[in-house]
Amino acid sequence: MSSFKLYTDAALTTPLTGSLVAAQNADGSTPAIQFSLYLGSTTASRMIQANANPGVDQIQATVVDAGAGSGHDVSEVKLAATQAGLASAVGGAALDLGTSILSGAANAKPIWIEVNDATHVVGTATELSVVIADVRETAIV
Repeated sequence: MSSFKLYTDAALTTPLTGSLVAAQNADGSTPAIQFSLYLGSTTASRMIQANANPGVDQIQATVVDAGAGSGHDVSEVKLAATQAGLASAVGGAALDLGTSILSGAANAKPIWIEVNDATHVVGTATELSVVIADVRETAIV
């Protein structure tokens, strides 16, 4: 199991538990919901790279829909490295995070997320998750 996880804070103190949560207004007027997560590890001297071609291929964050056909579709979710980057991000597209990520809060990679409601259904959507593509973790010596 990898020591790298998604956290809800840049200091890497609160791991993300569960999936993304997008609450919908009762009158159907839900604006875009923006928030950020951080990919990192608090274990010293660790690094992740893409498993297929380490140090060359990009580590990618993608959105997965556990309830395809109900609730939100992945095309309603944008990912970006910065909040400003959400304006030009493409819904459903993967986010490249670099070819390697080192452990420690100072090296955590921010993942900005925007959920644009196309369902117009009252409730809380919890079927979406951010996942990190197949990576390998190694010790830095």
